Amino acid sequence: MRGCPSQPVVSDVLAGVLFALAVYWAVGATVYRMVVWARTASPLPIPITPAPRTRLGVAGRLALEVFAFRSLARANATTWIASLLFHYGLLLVMIMHLRFAVSELPLALLPFIRFSGWALLAMISGLVVLLLRRVLVDRVRYLSSPSDYLHLVLLMVTGLTGALIKRVWPTDLFDVGMFLRGAVTLRWQPMPEGLVVLIHIGLATLLLLIFPISKLVHGVGILFSPTLNQRER
Repeated sequence: MRGCPSQPVVSDVLAGVLFALAVYWAVGATVYRMVVWARTASPLPIPITPAPRTRLGVAGRLALEVFAFRSLARANATTWIASLLFHYGLLLVMIMHLRFAVSELPLALLPFIRFSGWALLAMISGLVVLLLRRVLVDRVRYLSSPSDYLHLVLLMVTGLTGALIKRVWPTDLFDVGMFLRGAVTLRWQPMPEGLVVLIHIGLATLLLLIFPISKLVHGVGILFSPTLNQRER
């Protein structure tokens, strides 16, 4: 049985406020960018040929780009596989983290939690390959900006701290969930104990802050690309 929960101190509240602001900013700013993209006129037909002739064909083309990275598969098989590992590993990890949104673990999340270790391994492996590609391939290195490296390193360190929490320094996930839910609902709770978990939450907060204003938002932006969402006229 758990003891009586302690009351949050000033540092707990400040950390909660920062995390809450990061969540609200990430959602609000991303939605704002989507609205701007949707309202941006594309008067010229500029689809990549051969382009579909129907709306259903356009939807299928977008689905192949979003879920299978078709263009990348045609360009470079190694990068394509690494991207699949990273993106789908990240997707499963994010689904697993939905456990912190509710007080009781939904049964639907159990299969994802059982494979969470493999998902995290896939995510980090994909990131390592993508980072090495930017460092070792001359053409890619020439086109890369500092932010491209920083995004990959930030994602990798966030994943590695998550792996440390899972395998090396386990923490009380109940306390983590209480803190995160309390922050988002403005019902402040004490921060969970453990330096690694605090670093992990801090890195996740940083990712939320930079997501809407960085290249990380490309997964949403691809839906509004006129070269992919236009029909052949």
